[in-house]
Amino acid sequence: MLEQMTQRLQSQRSFEAAIETLLNDVVALHGAEYGDLQLLAGHELLIVAQRGLPVAFLQAFRRVGKTDGSACGRALRRRQTIVIRDVATDVDYAPRRRDAESAGYRAVQSTPIAARSGTVIGVVSTMFANAHAPTPIELDTLGRYCEIAAEYLLGLLGSESLAAKAECMSAALYAEALA
Repeated sequence: MLEQMTQRLQSQRSFEAAIETLLNDVVALHGAEYGDLQLLAGHELLIVAQRGLPVAFLQAFRRVGKTDGSACGRALRRRQTIVIRDVATDVDYAPRRRDAESAGYRAVQSTPIAARSGTVIGVVSTMFANAHAPTPIELDTLGRYCEIAAEYLLGLLGSESLAAKAECMSAALYAEALA
């Protein structure tokens, strides 16, 4: 499966298309109901792609920092995958429970998109309607895919600023969502 995902990703010639392919593959890998992909702009994550999430969620998570108790904030801070099997019982997720309930998810996983050098360019998250945790094989595949994706995305980015790309893609996402 990893080989097929990698081939799909590396067949994309634009940064934006590669982001969409990455998110689609991760949502499919987990059989998730929802997903989003955030890119790093300075010290904040900005949503640049999403699947199935309402506008209210997009607004609530528009900018997320390292100190946020959400799965994506923790993944950025700890530089590792965070799995929250049930947001209703996770103490650190308490400030975001209403957002989760409104969006219709009960479980979430967030994984840094990080190159071999350790450079984190973003976080990809999948959300599940019921309490859930991805299998160890799914998480291993996801981790390996995110490393491959980070390297590929950095190559597509070239000399363009990641922060500028994140701001541009985020603005386009919100313009489309609010239209």
